[in-house]
Amino acid sequence: MDKKIKFGIIGLGTMGKIHLQNLQNRIKTAEVAAVCGRTPEKVEKVREEYNIPYGFTSVDELLAFPELDAVVIATGADAHKEPVLKACAAGKHIFCEKPLAKTLEDCKEIEAAVKENAGKCFTVGFMRRFDPSYAEAKERIEAGEIGVPIMYKGSSIDPAEVLPDHLEGVKNGIYVPWFIEMGSHDTDLARWFLGSEPIKVHAYGGAYVCKELAAYDDYDNGASLTAFDNGTMAYIQVGRTGTCSHVESEIVGTKGTLRVNHVPRRNYLSALVAEGHLEACQDSFISRWSEAFFKEMDDFVECIINGRKPQVTAYDGTMSLEFCLKLHQAYLEGKENE
Repeated sequence: MDKKIKFGIIGLGTMGKIHLQNLQNRIKTAEVAAVCGRTPEKVEKVREEYNIPYGFTSVDELLAFPELDAVVIATGADAHKEPVLKACAAGKHIFCEKPLAKTLEDCKEIEAAVKENAGKCFTVGFMRRFDPSYAEAKERIEAGEIGVPIMYKGSSIDPAEVLPDHLEGVKNGIYVPWFIEMGSHDTDLARWFLGSEPIKVHAYGGAYVCKELAAYDDYDNGASLTAFDNGTMAYIQVGRTGTCSHVESEIVGTKGTLRVNHVPRRNYLSALVAEGHLEACQDSFISRWSEAFFKEMDDFVECIINGRKPQVTAYDGTMSLEFCLKLHQAYLEGKENE
C-alpha cells in the first residue's frame, strides 16, 4: 500500500504522545498529519518536536482537515464523548482511549454514533489484550490448555508517587475513582477471559495513605469479588501505594492456571548480594506496556487498511464501564455498612 493512513491526535498528554510516537516512528503504513491540544503553546511545541505538519486547538478545525483518515482521542475520560461524536459525524476511523466515557449515558451515545459511522473502524484502548503475554494466555485458553476458565484474578497497583497528581486531578474533576480508571483494564480482561458478564459484586477499600481522597468517595486501595452469569468469578484489586508499577493477572481453569507478570521484573537479571536476592522492578506503566501500546495501534491501522473490524468494540467500552461502576457502587455501599 503506497498511501499511508493519516492520523490526527486529539489530546497531547502522556497517552497522546505515546500513540503519536508509535504512529510516526514504528508503523510504516501510518503517519501523523495533525495534532490538537488545548493551548497553542503546547500544540506548537509538540508539532515542532515531532515534525507534524499541522496543529490545532479546535477539534472542529482538525476534523475539517481534508486529508485526515483517522483520529486518536487521548483526552481525559471526561472529554471523550464530544470528539468521538464529532469524528463519527465527520466519517473518520476512531481510536479512543479507555475508559470510553465517565457515564453509561455517554457510552450509549457513543455506541449509537459508532453504529451510524459503521463503514469506519472504531476501537477502545484496552491495550492489555495486545500485550504478548495476555494474547498468548488467550490462545492457550482457547486451545483448552487449562480446561474451562473459572476465575480471573487481577491486581493493578501503581507506585505511591502518582498519588499527589492523582489527588489534584480528582479535585479538578478530571480523574475518576480507581475502580473505574485502573479497574477498567481488569474488568475488560475478566469479561474477555471468562466470556461472561457480572451479576453480583462486593467491594471494599479505603483512603489509607492519601486520606484526602475519602472526601471525594475515592480510595487508594480497593479489592472486589464478582460473580458472573455463567457461574465464574473474578477478584480485582486496585491500588496506588505500591513501591513500583505492578500489574499481575491469573486465570484459573478446571485443569490448570496461567499467570501473567507474577513478579514485576524489569529484566531477567537478578543479583544475589549481601542485601539479599534483588531484582529491578517495573518503574512505570510506560515501561511495562510499551509493546502493547504499539501492537494495539498497529492492529488498528491494519484494520483500517484491510477493512477488518477491531476486536475491541464500543460495546466492550460500555460493558467495561458498567462493570467498573458496579465495583465503585459496591465499594460505596460497603463503606455505608461499616
